[in-house]
Amino acid sequence: MLVVAVIGSPNTGGRTRVAVDAVLHGAAEEGAQTRVVELADTDVPDAVAALDEADAAVFASPTYRSDITAQLKALLDATPRGMPYESGDPLRGTACATVLTGASDHHFLAPEKVRGILGGFFAAPLVSPGLYLPSAAFAEGGKALLDEPRQLAELHGRALVELATAVGSSRWLRTLRPPI
Repeated sequence: MLVVAVIGSPNTGGRTRVAVDAVLHGAAEEGAQTRVVELADTDVPDAVAALDEADAAVFASPTYRSDITAQLKALLDATPRGMPYESGDPLRGTACATVLTGASDHHFLAPEKVRGILGGFFAAPLVSPGLYLPSAAFAEGGKALLDEPRQLAELHGRALVELATAVGSSRWLRTLRPPI
């Protein structure tokens, strides 16, 4: 099983990458192979191609003004969803998780927008709830997670692998598609 994490930060590394690494650690503990695609140094077509290879995907972004970054939004806008005029649908039957980071607790609902896009627009199965980590969840100047948030992030990775396994073994979950 391959879990691809797409990080929509305008810069490589940072707190969002730290959070994603913890999620991927949990996924790897369940036997998954993992790959990180940082949109700061990867073009959108290559990121879409990486998603096409994935059994599960993590969509991650820092939160600005209670929203995801323009980079992640551009990727979602460019990702085909299997409509007759498109070629491909890389998220069909792909279990997804969301990881958002922010300066404070005030943005805790920010993951709901991207979760709505993934679940509603792409009909992707989602790990619930989405993961949101404020700056208070980090130690060492943002270079590490505190124990409890790290364990929660790893749990999301484990749950993502379990969801991807369930979706992969289900004829019906793999074939769900957007209604419109």
